[in-house]
Amino acid sequence: MATRIALIEAAETLFARSGVDGVTMRELQEAAGSSNKNVVAYYFSDRAALVEAIYRHRMPAMEARRAELLEDLDAAGAGKDLARLLDALYRPLLEQTNASGRHSYSHFLAALNSRWAWTRTDIRDDFLVTEAIVERMSRLVPPTTDEHFRRRISMVFALVANALRIGDEQRGDGTLRASQLYFDAIRVGAAAFAIPFGTEPIA
Repeated sequence: MATRIALIEAAETLFARSGVDGVTMRELQEAAGSSNKNVVAYYFSDRAALVEAIYRHRMPAMEARRAELLEDLDAAGAGKDLARLLDALYRPLLEQTNASGRHSYSHFLAALNSRWAWTRTDIRDDFLVTEAIVERMSRLVPPTTDEHFRRRISMVFALVANALRIGDEQRGDGTLRASQLYFDAIRVGAAAFAIPFGTEPIA
């Protein structure tokens, strides 16, 4: 079990740096501290299985944290505040850091290119609190299609992930901390959601 978790966490870090397709099985094996050349194949049938394992390693704790944040919002009568719902959705990414103090799961998600986007859809139904927050947000924004709404979520996630990346890169430089950049990104993201959806050019 320890070897499997070591592989998952090594893959998360390496995929975040080089992309899912940019990492060799040997690099994963060495990063996990194993001398067995077949260790990755032993635990995971293919790269897609390893990507899913990263989701399932991180998401239960994030789902539980989102449930806490959503319960707190509802108790405070703020369950229909778009910025606070966005914070409930993304705060677990701010709070998660690896042994090096970096936001490894956020960086991993940001590094997934379009070739791997389907893997997120595959697990969506298994994490109902996350989907409940997204569904509640969809009722608070101007009318649009589900596809367009999900695309805007992706754009706001990119904003949040970039804020965390900048915060990680600038640690110790006396610049803005990741948390400050994160909350700025949430406010900007909420404002972006309030803009009517459309395809018309800017006049």
